[in-house]
Amino acid sequence: MIVGFNVDSIEASKDKNASGNLQINYVPEITNVEAASVSAFDEEIAKIEFSFGVNYMSGDEVRAEINIDGNVLWNGDTEKIVSTWEEEEQLDESIRAPLMNDMYRKLLSEAVGIADTLGMIPPFPTPQVDKN
Repeated sequence: MIVGFNVDSIEASKDKNASGNLQINYVPEITNVEAASVSAFDEEIAKIEFSFGVNYMSGDEVRAEINIDGNVLWNGDTEKIVSTWEEEEQLDESIRAPLMNDMYRKLLSEAVGIADTLGMIPPFPTPQVDKN
């Protein structure tokens, strides 16, 4: 289970052509997994490092991007998680699915504010109210 969620860096930029019909792509990536000691727990936990990107694309060109790097602390099955990563560079699906869902939830909400600061549309569709 997730016991910590940490953002280490946020980078965002847009070019002067960041307008019009842009496609938004998400680029989540697990970059490293290792065992870590945390004072709140007697046993080691898994430190799962991530990179999360939101790219605003026009064709093949990135017109704006938001990149967030950080780590998630996972308590449970640390030895198995770390050894699977070292052997296959992937997480077991039982861990990957809840981890990615939490990353999307937390990081997309963070990206909304960053997109607003850049003057970009939110990175996911927002509800629209019709006039009646």
